Amino acid sequence: MWFRPQRGVRPPPIKHPPWLYVGLGIGALVIVVLLFTLSRGSGAPDRVDTAWLDQDPSGSVVYCSGADVSGSQQRSVEDFNSSRDSANSKARLVDDFDGAETADQQRLEYIRRTKAGECDVVYLDVIYMSEFASEQRLLDMTSYLQQRDASETFDARMMQTVAFDEKSWGIPKQLDGGVIYFRTDGERGTVAPASWQELLARAVPEPGERAGLRFQLDAYEGLTVVFLELAYAAGAEPIVSEDGKRANIDQPATLKALRFLREALQRRAVPDAVTRQGDAGSFYAFSSGRARFLRSWPYVESQLQTAARSAASGGSITAAARQRTADNHAVVALPPWRVGDQRVGILGGHNLVIPRTAKNPRAALHLVDFLTSKQQIRRDAVTASLAPVMPALWNDRGVRANRALRAVNDLELKLRPNIANYAAVSNAIYTTLRRVLSNRVSDAGLSSALEDIEGEVQSALDEG
Repeated sequence: MWFRPQRGVRPPPIKHPPWLYVGLGIGALVIVVLLFTLSRGSGAPDRVDTAWLDQDPSGSVVYCSGADVSGSQQRSVEDFNSSRDSANSKARLVDDFDGAETADQQRLEYIRRTKAGECDVVYLDVIYMSEFASEQRLLDMTSYLQQRDASETFDARMMQTVAFDEKSWGIPKQLDGGVIYFRTDGERGTVAPASWQELLARAVPEPGERAGLRFQLDAYEGLTVVFLELAYAAGAEPIVSEDGKRANIDQPATLKALRFLREALQRRAVPDAVTRQGDAGSFYAFSSGRARFLRSWPYVESQLQTAARSAASGGSITAAARQRTADNHAVVALPPWRVGDQRVGILGGHNLVIPRTAKNPRAALHLVDFLTSKQQIRRDAVTASLAPVMPALWNDRGVRANRALRAVNDLELKLRPNIANYAAVSNAIYTTLRRVLSNRVSDAGLSSALEDIEGEVQSALDEG
């Protein structure tokens, strides 16, 4: 019978047996331990163990690199598979990223694939290191780096890109910086430009000519890099404070950079199509003879030769144009803002990381150790124009013979903000820049655009 208390009369207290409280406490403890175990990846390691290198690797290891434009990644994998140490372990390259050509697109693919446990080693762009480390996607590589051979010291700037929260989360693989390619045939393209202003003037077409310059102005990371190259060359201060909390976009030097880009479009030094063009489109225009100047990366030096060879079998007009470009071009460092100023670039490149979801982290460490050896870094430089991450290799005769690499070595390379939410910061920059450049806004509009970008970047920083 249900007990209904009378008004003003308390019901008798319900007494629970002591064992019930003990059972509830044990159950809660079990749930906490279970959740902690699951969050740790069911026993998966959170850091590499250097003792793994004392054991022969076994099993397959998947290397995710994005589009292997130079072919260097495939050659590295083949070298590893033929090495004595990999007798019981074979690597496989995955670079079919469903058309993900830009750094932004590859970032999304890496996030998806690492969540799914599809990669044992990732060739990760330097700008996304802090994001992946902060989200605990990577194994801690600090102990491995500390035991590396002292003769294989890595570039100090690249070491900054692998650092987050006083630990190291990757191993430098390839350094990068912007360079200028120019044609050496014809009266208007035989001398390297002495400044950005001279480059702009020489790229303005004569009647009946095509626009003379190609660079990357589509809404992606490439536009952010081009903008920062110009801004830092013009004397800009860092666009984000050292503590990563304050935006600093609206500066006189950044306004100069934005005016330069607008002027390049207004004077038709670059065609309108450039605002829809990335690395691949700008390379195609230059290699096929449609431009006299190209702002791009060192790997293009080897890509021009590869493109000429691959097109030769077709015997087409494009094949002949590509061969002519391969035979009649030079490459130099980005020009200074004014004659005599410092040549400034933006530090790019890639590091090798091991995701926490790697199915074979032990073999993955062997692959990383092999791919970042001095021999492999040198081979990448000499055969694929990938700038070496080891300072000692810049004195190598084969490296010095590569003019694209010499051009990178002439640059003062500036770092982009080393922050976990860099992707949001860059998106705020290139989205507004693309809109402004496409609409050809006035001087007042340019100043307003920089204010807008600063506000959006600050919001991204506040959100963390």
